[in-house]
Amino acid sequence: MNIMVNGKAKTIDQETNVSGLLEALGYKNPFVAVAINHQCVPRSSFATTEIKNNDDIEILAPMSGG
Repeated sequence: MNIMVNGKAKTIDQETNVSGLLEALGYKNPFVAVAINHQCVPRSSFATTEIKNNDDIEILAPMSGG
């Protein structure tokens, strides 16, 4: 399955949901924001929102700084 993640093409081998994708990509911070095809996905729906072929996914993680 071909998807875009933060503007970069990725290929994933199996069907997955948002939670599975975040885990596969190494995101450990529970406070990420995710949008699929320009639609925000509520954190409460990560486990039930399936990733589909050609989805355009944006993942935003908080950063600390000063």
